[in-house]
Amino acid sequence: MVHPALPKVTAYLEELSNASLDYFPGSILQGIQAIHVGKGIIECKLIIEDRVLGEDGTIHTGAIAAIMENIGATAIFSAGGSDHASVDFNYSLYSTAKKQDEVKIEARVIGRKDDLTSAVIEIRRECDEELIATGRLWMVQRRSLNVKHNGVDLPSKL
Repeated sequence: MVHPALPKVTAYLEELSNASLDYFPGSILQGIQAIHVGKGIIECKLIIEDRVLGEDGTIHTGAIAAIMENIGATAIFSAGGSDHASVDFNYSLYSTAKKQDEVKIEARVIGRKDDLTSAVIEIRRECDEELIATGRLWMVQRRSLNVKHNGVDLPSKL
């Protein structure tokens, strides 16, 4: 039986692939290709284009962070299919990619504790499998973020 979140995840990745450039994160993830979508795991490929390059002609570190957080969040959604918010995200950079390089992005859910879910994300250059970046993303289900303010339940502004 197919997990109920997987068709939504596949549709979301297709939407990102065809998104207009004025839509974030579509401006960064336009052209992304899903290789594998499973419960708690996402594998994609992306060709580096001008719109994500920094002044030095390599992929901008902010673009790397946006790619990793979006694909990591998508993997978490595929494992649980509910509304989540990022509470911690860290990443390390090891190498870079240039225009027209093809990169492989893999995100995998590695743990759950109560309403917290964690994923690890890797970006590798396709031609030589060199590691470009790794990251870890922690997300919490939004229902856990309600706070009391003057006796009224308000959602957190995180």
